[in-house]
Amino acid sequence: MPSWLITGANRGIGYSVVETLLKNNSNFVIATSRNANAPALVALASKHPKALKVIELDVESPSSIEKAVAEVTPLLPNGLDYLINNAGKNPQPSAKFEDLDLDLFADEVTFNTVVPLRVSRAFLPLVKKSEAKKLIFVSSVLASSHITSLMVNQMNSYTIGKAGLNMLAKKWGASLKSDGVCTAAIHPGWTKTDLSDSIEQWMSKYAAHVPRLTPDEAGAGLVKTSEALTLEKTGLFWHFDGTNLPW
Repeated sequence: MPSWLITGANRGIGYSVVETLLKNNSNFVIATSRNANAPALVALASKHPKALKVIELDVESPSSIEKAVAEVTPLLPNGLDYLINNAGKNPQPSAKFEDLDLDLFADEVTFNTVVPLRVSRAFLPLVKKSEAKKLIFVSSVLASSHITSLMVNQMNSYTIGKAGLNMLAKKWGASLKSDGVCTAAIHPGWTKTDLSDSIEQWMSKYAAHVPRLTPDEAGAGLVKTSEALTLEKTGLFWHFDGTNLPW
């Protein structure tokens, strides 16, 4: 029975990943959220009492991370097959570099680099204990230097944070490969979520050819790409359709 833990699972892509996984009766899913009483997760857990556990986890709180690890460890005697670092934020989507609130900027870069590293290190012993041993970082196509230069003044701090996340996946992945752990940065697609609403007008004007996915489509693509990962291709940057993206 493959086991999965998803951060930021109370809404958007994270919630859709949980829904997708529950369509397969062989999966055991741990959905984490800052609010373990989030109505959507509570309702989903009531429908899948054996396959889904909802755990409180504030990824920005070291004590909350420690508590969550202690809570899930008894649930995972065979380890954690998939850790999906999905939690995200985007407080300054359209701010020019000249206008960025630098405290918020530093916070966002930390959220996309230090925070997922802290979470992943805490759960890493469980990941190493599992059969699949997969460590996933939900990134963005904006982190690609080949693409982001086209989106002038859009998602500036978000882009830099995700670029740092990509380097974490690539650099750490080279080290973790010797332990049999497969890492990946995955772009889930431009998806209809609150986080991406801020660039809807820009996309409609300058990139109307890019499809906007539903959360269900993004969740399904993220799961499929994660399941297909192999140790031989660890540390790569993936599109939700299973193709590679340039760094």
